[in-house]
Amino acid sequence: MSTFQKPYIAPFDNDVTPSSWSLSPHASDRRQSDTPLHRSASQRRNALKEQRIQALLDHCRDEALKQLIGPFGLTPAMFDDIDGGNVTTQHNAHQDIYAKASEKYDRNDYDYQGAKRDKKRNAVQAGEMNADTFTDAYTGEQAPTKRTTSNGKQAMNAELDHTIPLKQVHKEGGWMRTPEGRQTLASEDKNLNYTTLENNRRKSDAPAEEALSAQQGYDETRTGPLVEEARTAIDTHLPDTGERVAYHAKELGKTGTREFGKAGMRRALGLLLHELVSGVFSEVASVVNDRTHPDSLLERLTAAIKRVARRVQGKFKDALGEFFKGGLQGFISNLLTFLINNLITTSAKVVTIIREGIHQLWDALKMMLWPPEGMSHEARLRAITKSVAGLFTLGAGMLWEESLNAFLLGIPPLAPIAGFISPVLTGLLTGLATALLMYAIDSIIDWMLDKGTACLNSQIDALEGYQSLMRQTAERIDVQLRLSASYRASLGLNDSISHDWQEAGEALADANRAAEATRATHDDTRTSLDNATRTQQDVNAALTRLLGRSHKET
Repeated sequence: MSTFQKPYIAPFDNDVTPSSWSLSPHASDRRQSDTPLHRSASQRRNALKEQRIQALLDHCRDEALKQLIGPFGLTPAMFDDIDGGNVTTQHNAHQDIYAKASEKYDRNDYDYQGAKRDKKRNAVQAGEMNADTFTDAYTGEQAPTKRTTSNGKQAMNAELDHTIPLKQVHKEGGWMRTPEGRQTLASEDKNLNYTTLENNRRKSDAPAEEALSAQQGYDETRTGPLVEEARTAIDTHLPDTGERVAYHAKELGKTGTREFGKAGMRRALGLLLHELVSGVFSEVASVVNDRTHPDSLLERLTAAIKRVARRVQGKFKDALGEFFKGGLQGFISNLLTFLINNLITTSAKVVTIIREGIHQLWDALKMMLWPPEGMSHEARLRAITKSVAGLFTLGAGMLWEESLNAFLLGIPPLAPIAGFISPVLTGLLTGLATALLMYAIDSIIDWMLDKGTACLNSQIDALEGYQSLMRQTAERIDVQLRLSASYRASLGLNDSISHDWQEAGEALADANRAAEATRATHDDTRTSLDNATRTQQDVNAALTRLLGRSHKET
């Protein structure tokens, strides 16, 4: 019996499926002709292209409107982003970047007049300073206590220096302290040492480890212990790890709550404004185009306003959902910005990009980790790619806005309105770029999934050949099935004959055994008869002899 292998069926996109093929001899009656298949595929492809083009136009309008209302409209109006984000990190503090004005370095916060008087009194009492000379703590040399200025007046040459500069102390954690705490830092006795005006100016705000090193001409055996002692004393007044964590947690809570409300309100207002503007555009177009309406223009405008109001009112529930969703994303973006700024300092525009792009990033992650049930891999690929692409275009648009604004400011006639023109133009271009990029992604994915009309037609032709082969295979399978049925019947008959033969063999064996037994009995009987015949003969011979004797005697 022959064996037939199932032929390989290439992927295709039409109405002919393997389930429509019949294994009966009349399968050819239900074959679809080549022309309808080609026409159906062509019509579907043309319809898909028209649908995509219309979707592109609608998407361009919607995206441009969303960008104008959202990132380039409400966002700059509601948010005042700054470099480094809303919470100062230690990394940013080292870069002299602070989120609050109270955290910035102000020399007046570090008042130490009381400590200065005490230090001078102690120096005089110890004999380290008098009216003529004083001992320079960094060099150990005697220097004039006073100096003559350029206008001939006498001024102090002995200056009290903070060995660890106050600005360095501020960057290292003084920015977290209250004004009282900063005064305590400035008044630390072990961090105050007398030196000359020249040495003090040369040292300035440079780190003590560098300014008082051997490279600067100092004897580190003398300055080293002073620096180490000052460092140890200052560290006792700086915030420890627990205080830093508590400070950051408090600031994150305050700014996160503020960002939650503002970001939620921005998303809710954005949704309602988008619905309002879309409704207005739609109703205006309807009123302008329908000039044969029997109602007056005022009545039609009143009805249009009511319809727009109902549209906006119908979005209130969605706006509430957007508020909480946007608020949560605002809180997360604030936290994410803080974490990033612990490593690198972000510009104000990057802070905005993080906040505006967090929902697209979240949509992409959610689609990757928790896709909707029943969603195809193709749809997931499209959604994830579009979310990432939208984040890219948004970031590029916001960065380009700064360049465009700087360019417009360089044009005198446009400089007064540059702040208005640049976000509008950037919003429109970003919206168009986003829509075009989405269309390109759809086209690329379609191209990846379908290698072209020629390939599709060749697959349809191949399918026709496969159908013919499958029909012939089905016919042969039918013959094989009939032969198999006959074979099964023959097997049944053979089994019956074999059973009869077995019974006949058993009967013959019984007959043979019976015949053998009969033959043995016959042999025994014949032997007995032979013995009896010989006995009879002997008796007859004896009788004959007796009769002979009897006759002789008589």
